[in-house]
Amino acid sequence: MRIIAGQLRGKNLIAPDGENTRPTADRAREALFNILNSLLLKGGYFWDKITFADVFAGSGAIGLEAFSRGAKEVFCIENDPVALKALRANVAAISQIHVLSTSALNPPTHTPVDILFMDAPYGKGLWQLALGAFDATGWIGKRTLIIVETDKKLKETLPAGYTLLQERAQGRNTFLFAIKEA
Repeated sequence: MRIIAGQLRGKNLIAPDGENTRPTADRAREALFNILNSLLLKGGYFWDKITFADVFAGSGAIGLEAFSRGAKEVFCIENDPVALKALRANVAAISQIHVLSTSALNPPTHTPVDILFMDAPYGKGLWQLALGAFDATGWIGKRTLIIVETDKKLKETLPAGYTLLQERAQGRNTFLFAIKEA
């Protein structure tokens, strides 16, 4: 597992031991960030102005990829002790990446981020609960792009109050791109 592009391109990442996490494959991450680059350009956004939250961060690969591409600030939310150890090792000495050791179902109050990415354990309904929790605590604003990674076999749908912008399959994953309804 490595960083695909940007200033940290090629950096090898430590994956958490065990089977509690399943890091997003390099090809899926590359596809995700190609889509994001296109969406950001269409919207007139640039990476150096983006705040990014990586929820259920695991190794932090998604948050690190966002930082590597120029995100000004990244928040990695994780509470599994084994994943936290790998995450902290991967982001060591990068002051723009903040590791929050907390449950995604009980995040601290925060101002809205530009992009909120969630890759919860599949099939447990956790991303839906976390989405509500992040919305309730201020992380999601009217311009926040929400991305949910799921297993494409699950055919997940967004809860009421969110608009699906696009759905993209990549390998065994599906990425849902959404915004909060006004």
